[in-house]
Amino acid sequence: MLESWLNHPHAAPWLVVMWIAGLLGSLGHCAGMCGPIVAAFGLSQAKHGGRAWTRHLRFQLGRVTTYAILGGLIGFLGGFARLQTVQDMHACCRPGGAALIAAQAWPWQIWVKLAVGVLMLLMGLAMALGDRADAFMEFRLPAPLQKLMGKGLALGSLPTALGMLWGLIPCGLVYMMLLRTLDGGDWKMGAAGMAAFGLGNAPLLLGLGLASTRLSQAWKAILLRVGGILVAAMGGYILWQAVMLLRVQGQG
Repeated sequence: MLESWLNHPHAAPWLVVMWIAGLLGSLGHCAGMCGPIVAAFGLSQAKHGGRAWTRHLRFQLGRVTTYAILGGLIGFLGGFARLQTVQDMHACCRPGGAALIAAQAWPWQIWVKLAVGVLMLLMGLAMALGDRADAFMEFRLPAPLQKLMGKGLALGSLPTALGMLWGLIPCGLVYMMLLRTLDGGDWKMGAAGMAAFGLGNAPLLLGLGLASTRLSQAWKAILLRVGGILVAAMGGYILWQAVMLLRVQGQG
């Protein structure tokens, strides 16, 4: 079953797009917003000596697992719709392709795509124009969750479970990617897509955790701005796709 799904023409483009989104987001947004969390976890692991890196891996694994579970749930809801990701990525660029997608898509799917594109564009521009200016996309961590996570970081225990808890922290970028999984087609696409997103931003977050506070403020600012430009570019591309589909549906 797994082999047949991986050979599905929709799988590879979907996973690549979600992985790239995670990678681009990590260059600025994740470094700014999640950097303090991984730094705190890194500092809590100092007492564990040379094997601390394995605990960092488990910390990241927990976060990716939560993303996959959430993606599977949202993808299951999206499975009732008909828009397929491989068409979404490529067909708009081919003659007659946009008409084919527009005919198969529910109107709400295109509006979700439009909203995701606008939000990613605004977030990217805010990141590029000012340090931590993308905070308008974030939400305060609920007090009970904040207290529980603080205790976990202090103890430095159960890194996988703590990472899964980290995956529940409110995050605008994660919410946008979860909306994106509505296009995935089914729960498997949703789960795999969000796992790919989590793996895309894992290398930078893992590096930040291992380096703890060694990264200078100047480098953080540079990463934030570069990442913002790239996130805005991807948001603009998604927005362009949505506008094309709306135009075609309007002509139908």
